[in-house]
Amino acid sequence: MEKKLIPLFFVVILFINLTKATVRVQIYPRGSAKDYILGFRDRSALYRSGSVTEGDDRWLQVASDMIDKNKCDYVALLFYASWCPFSRLLRPSFDLISLLYSSIPHFAVEESSVKSSTLSKYGVHGFPTIILMNSTMLVAYRGSRTLDSLVTFYSDVTGKAF
Repeated sequence: MEKKLIPLFFVVILFINLTKATVRVQIYPRGSAKDYILGFRDRSALYRSGSVTEGDDRWLQVASDMIDKNKCDYVALLFYASWCPFSRLLRPSFDLISLLYSSIPHFAVEESSVKSSTLSKYGVHGFPTIILMNSTMLVAYRGSRTLDSLVTFYSDVTGKAF
């Protein structure tokens, strides 16, 4: 049996070399097999606690649905622009606060990934803009870009200290 496998192995190698065949491996995204098979229909199930999810208009709808369906009390949104130096300075603090307030889903939305009407809907007139929202209110952050002031803002709005 072993003697038969060696020539077969060489035939396969020769075939690959002559045809320039490539082996393609499907890379499955994180999540369960059910999520992959069903096409990620329930995107809120893919949210990982204590991290920031990069989003667009569809993810903003997911965030809104999370509040409407009482899956969470608050959702934090960061609207930023990749060209804005202030956005680049604030992003590490937003990432850290997502770890401190891991019970709050955090979404970062780059300005080029959403329609201008979406920015108007959320009252975004400049970058970066952080918004905490729940089922009854939407509060935009207007303080300095330090982690301490962000923690104070979150505590004041949510009533919870980390």
